[in-house]
Amino acid sequence: MNKLTVGFEVHQPFRIRRDMFWNPIYRGYLEERFIDMKVNREIFEKVRRRCYVPATSIILEEIERGEEEGRDVKFFFSISGTFLEQAEKWGRDVIELFQQLSYTHNVEFLAQTYYHSVTSMWEDLTEWRDQVKEHAELIRSYFKQTPRTFENTELLTNNRIIDEAGKMGFNAILSEGIERELRGKNPNYVYKHKDSDVSILFRNYRLSDDIAFRFSNKAWDQYPLTADKFSSWVKSTPGQNGLIFVDYETFGEHHDQSTGILEFLRWLPSSLNREGVSMTLPKEVSKDVYDNFEFQGTTSWADIRKDESSWLGNIMQWAYDDMVRRSEMPSKELGKERLKLWKYFTTSDNYYYMFLGEGGPAEVHSYFNAFGSPIDAFINEFFAINVFLDEELHKLNVKNEPYFFTSMDKRSSVAWNQKEFMEILKREPKFKSHEANLRRWLDDAQEN
Repeated sequence: MNKLTVGFEVHQPFRIRRDMFWNPIYRGYLEERFIDMKVNREIFEKVRRRCYVPATSIILEEIERGEEEGRDVKFFFSISGTFLEQAEKWGRDVIELFQQLSYTHNVEFLAQTYYHSVTSMWEDLTEWRDQVKEHAELIRSYFKQTPRTFENTELLTNNRIIDEAGKMGFNAILSEGIERELRGKNPNYVYKHKDSDVSILFRNYRLSDDIAFRFSNKAWDQYPLTADKFSSWVKSTPGQNGLIFVDYETFGEHHDQSTGILEFLRWLPSSLNREGVSMTLPKEVSKDVYDNFEFQGTTSWADIRKDESSWLGNIMQWAYDDMVRRSEMPSKELGKERLKLWKYFTTSDNYYYMFLGEGGPAEVHSYFNAFGSPIDAFINEFFAINVFLDEELHKLNVKNEPYFFTSMDKRSSVAWNQKEFMEILKREPKFKSHEANLRRWLDDAQEN
């Protein structure tokens, strides 16, 4: 390959309190009753010190050094809205470093869902669209860039998501280069989605994981990994343009500074240059379409299966998701701080903590789990969303059972009163036939 696109996922969730079930608090500020702000701050400040400040400083220094030496050093970032909220609270210097990167014009900031949520997996995409729009506006306000490349949460991708991204004006989308979807195609090319004008950039997960997972593994037969060695692998890899995409915390947090990971980041641009590999941005290569492409299913970058099962693969995750969706319309009706907190519940990390598995995937989930175990996560998170919803129904004086809208035997939106029922009909005209059920549902509610 003669071109390489390198970028990072930057995200921090607002974690639900780990003692929510065992020590519920019914008075005080709404956010602090449900969200563990102390733990969130401790984690952010630790990672800020170990990764965000040193890694971003290195990238800025290398961009400037590249300019002095007549070569382009380019990176891209996908930064969640919840990360930027935490940075505003506990690390304004991190935001300022990212803004300095934007001023260089050698860094591209992508769009994603503001709350890094699973809402793209819902039948009704209204909330997903709202979060994408909210995030794009956030990127414009902070970095003076209008995102043209989209990265859905955890690289969750399918035909529907790509179609919707195209309708929202995005030119390109990132996806996982998994063999079952590529079906013999080389991931190191740019493809165009069959039914839209959206370009697809597939992540080379083998090269990406060499950095993200194997870098500090002394049992790995390629240890130690140097920038020169990695650059030679890139050069010898068949294809047109490779995509490297990893968690930003790889640099200094997942791999400690003592492993040499930050020096790897520092020397990677110059090593690539010596191999004749140009660093590119997603928006620059998205027009270099090689072939058309269509997805068969849903893919992600998580675990062995690389699909949606890391977040919606077991009964605990389904139960939690069901309660989150039951809370949507009451939260939007009440608005303000209630709506904001509900959106935190949609964050993918809350689902990820409840993953059940074994072997390598279970070890990875355990490493990232904010709770002691998936069971602990479910007990506290499911209790939290139930308490949250019960309070909302009390405020709205709702005592009846909800009305479930279904589409193709799948549960879609949930209404608790006539106002919410009519709002769903307004935003989803396909449910117009359900209007005949309204009176019967309301009559049943009064009888009960």
